[in-house]
Amino acid sequence: MNRFRLGILTDEVSQDIREAIRFAGQFGMEALELRSVDDRPLHQLEDEELENIKLLAESSGITICALSAPIFKCELDDPEEVKSHIALAQRYIAIAKLLGAPRIRAFSFWARASFDEALPNIVRELKRIAPYFEEASLTLLLEFDPSVYACNARKTAQLVDAVASPAVKALYDPGNDLWDPDGEIPYPDGYEALKGRIGHIHLKDAVHTDAGVEAVAIGTGRVDYRGLIRRLAEDGYDGYLVLETHYRLGSKLTEEQLKRPMGRSFSDGGREASEEAARSLLDLLGELKLRD
Repeated sequence: MNRFRLGILTDEVSQDIREAIRFAGQFGMEALELRSVDDRPLHQLEDEELENIKLLAESSGITICALSAPIFKCELDDPEEVKSHIALAQRYIAIAKLLGAPRIRAFSFWARASFDEALPNIVRELKRIAPYFEEASLTLLLEFDPSVYACNARKTAQLVDAVASPAVKALYDPGNDLWDPDGEIPYPDGYEALKGRIGHIHLKDAVHTDAGVEAVAIGTGRVDYRGLIRRLAEDGYDGYLVLETHYRLGSKLTEEQLKRPMGRSFSDGGREASEEAARSLLDLLGELKLRD
């Protein structure tokens, strides 16, 4: 069995990268994943600002393991939007090279019709950008999300297989399955659907309530994290487990914030919730004897 490499999505803690680095050190995490910093998404930062982030991470012994980009969270049937997101992908590739980050997250367009109907066009657009990632020796991580066409692991596996590029892998977020309109079970069903295709993992948890799905600390919700983490260890997963808290203790994130997480209003109250989630995750790893 292996000891997993842990990370945190920085804006789940703070818009201040220094505070996120301190958080990572406090909880023995060795990696950061970047989405928004200083109240802006990464692609709106100047190269000088990005260089400063790189220096801060390096001086703290922290790896930047991935960039959480909003690539293809747009309309599939709008050529101008698609074109702008292809340019966005190229910008994130340049940022990844500057920061030394080997992975970039992307999606599969806002869901407006049936998945089967949209599938050929989604594959076409993913095949258009895959060569950019291949040439740059970077990995495009396709994440499933309830707001996009690939709303679960099974559909994401179909896309990864259809694109058939060595640069395109799946981002497995079992917590996202709890919002899946198709009702996929995160583990074992979601994991089995993606096995052999997983390039990265996000961790969040949630429960179903009368008011809807409510995010909670890892291991206290409906995802079978004990079973999943044991299985990941048995299968030799050697990638990152990145905490994506996605809840707040004194407030509730809006649906819009969950669809487009970014900026200070999203990060407010995140440190306290992330501390709770990180302690819960470390306790679970200790229980499973996967923590030093």
